[in-house]
Amino acid sequence: MSFGARSSQWCFLMRVRRGRKRAVVTIGMFDGVHVGHQQLIRTTVRWAKRLGADSVVMTFDPDPQVVLDPHHAQPRLMSLQARRRLIETLGVDRVWVMPFTRAFSRISAEQFVRTLLVERLRVCGVVVGPNFTFGWRRRGTLGLLRRLGGRYGFRVIVVAPVIRDGRPVSSSRIRRLIERGQVTQARRLLGRPVQLHGTVIHGDRRARHLGFPTANVRLADALWPARGVYRVQLEWRGRRVDGLMNLGLRPTFASSNPSGAPLVCEVHLAGFRAMLYSRAVTLHVLDWIRRERRFRSGRALARQIHRDLAKTHLLK
Repeated sequence: MSFGARSSQWCFLMRVRRGRKRAVVTIGMFDGVHVGHQQLIRTTVRWAKRLGADSVVMTFDPDPQVVLDPHHAQPRLMSLQARRRLIETLGVDRVWVMPFTRAFSRISAEQFVRTLLVERLRVCGVVVGPNFTFGWRRRGTLGLLRRLGGRYGFRVIVVAPVIRDGRPVSSSRIRRLIERGQVTQARRLLGRPVQLHGTVIHGDRRARHLGFPTANVRLADALWPARGVYRVQLEWRGRRVDGLMNLGLRPTFASSNPSGAPLVCEVHLAGFRAMLYSRAVTLHVLDWIRRERRFRSGRALARQIHRDLAKTHLLK
């Protein structure tokens, strides 16, 4: 493939203004921005500062697997917007999001380096992990990247993976933990709590009638934890409020939740009374409390919620 005038990728690249400085770049999906990703990005930022260059994170949207093998694509850990925000907090100068298409996937490894890294970014350094591959059918290896660096005048730094509990940290490992509700273990690999993003919507007020008013949150499309009750913090306008989240099907009120209905996210916020309807919020999922289960009555459910709040020291 060549970057012709009709290529949508080319049109996108033309909108990326060439900076005056050269760049140190790290490349990847960075889904979750976990501790391994953070090490790559911080190394990029430090190296760029020493060289007087811009630090650049090149990432892709959508995930290449969604385009090339959609039937086996893994659920993403976070939205592009959330991923970009977290990357920016690590001090990078630029985040470059490349639209990933089938046409883009056919770019050769040599063309990827020459056109994107050398001509567009004026790269002087590349930071990658030990398993990094690039270009058509992943034919670009670390050896090829180093040879091309010698040809075009940039260095390559390979950062060792971060090890936790004897194994490298990876997005797939974090997904498995979250799917099982093991959010405390996932937190160690992420370097922060699992985050869910969504918008507060109107509910049926059942929890209010039980004495525990909740914020009903329509969650954004991303990987959600297993059904259950969790200790969380709800973040809104920079403020965090402690709460208890139930993520599930509300089996005690099964008649109002037909088979096949989507999961419902309800958050009881201890002592918080602000109106949050239509507000975008972030839920920081801190600890697993228990499985969701069916109770004989609303009164029995209320007693259990009271015990959950006492266990998590959220009673006001």
